[in-house]
Formats: sequence, structure tokens, C-alpha cells
Amino acid sequence: MKTQQTKDMEQALIRDALRKGKHPALEVPYIHTIDIGHGTYWQEGQWEYIDAVIEEQGMFTCLELKVSISDLHSKAVQSYIGSRNYMVCPMDMALKVIQKKDPWLLKYPTVGIMGWDGKDSFKIIKRCKIKYRIPTNDWITLAKGMILELSNYMKENLLKK
Repeated sequence: MKTQQTKDMEQALIRDALRKGKHPALEVPYIHTIDIGHGTYWQEGQWEYIDAVIEEQGMFTCLELKVSISDLHSKAVQSYIGSRNYMVCPMDMALKVIQKKDPWLLKYPTVGIMGWDGKDSFKIIKRCKIKYRIPTNDWITLAKGMILELSNYMKENLLKK
């Protein structure tokens, strides 16, 4: 169950991406092909959802939204398979993760951290390492997942009328 803070952060991300001419989608389904990196291997065909994906000029930014340190360290899967990958959290949490050298930083050294001001603004606290070439099967899977999520959104919101 999503907290109100998570829902507010999602909506702020969508508004920010659209304002910048990018293509956002929430809860993007992703099917594992072989490896999501970081030494963790998933069975081929296993499904999960990426909190948010933003596409711009053929590059995908995958975002995991976290609202607390306990949420960050929960057993929930964090998928960082995009060209750019960020953990997005409230600004005070982002600063704590950096200042206290949280173990999460060692587990995900190439993932960036984006802080949210609680309104409509996001600031990069730690830059991610860009993967200019992600595997073709991941690119296709992300594109299909975004299309599926956006199609479902259209069905839910436009066909009601």
C-alpha cells in the first residue's frame, strides 16, 4: 500500500517530467531476461514493477521511490536497469544517506540519488553512472512495459467517460 507521501512524489515526478518534455510512466512492468546487474540473477520470465520510468530520446531513466530509511532497506526489489538509475526520496533522507555513508551506497555504487523538496522540485544529490548502451532486450522490455502501463492508464481513465 502506497503512502500519501509516495503518491505525492509520483505526481510531482510526472509533472516535472512533462514540464521538461520527457515521457514518464509509473509502475512499469518489467520481465527479467537474465540479469539485472549488481551480481543478482533473476530467473528468466520473472515479473516485477519499476516505480517510475522516464524516457527521453531513446534513453530510459529508472526510478525507485523511497520515503524512509526502513523503506530503503526493506526486502522490496530495487530495479536499476535503465540508461540512468536513481533512487528518489525526500531531501532530508537523501542528505542522511550521503552524510552517514549508508550501506545502500556500497550495494548500488552506480545508482544516483535524487532529493525531493516535498513540492514540485527535485535535485540530484549524487549523480548516477550513465549506461549509454543497455542490452537490447532490456531496452525493448522497458519500451513495451511503458506502452503497456500507458495503455492501461488510458483504459482506466479515458474509457470511464
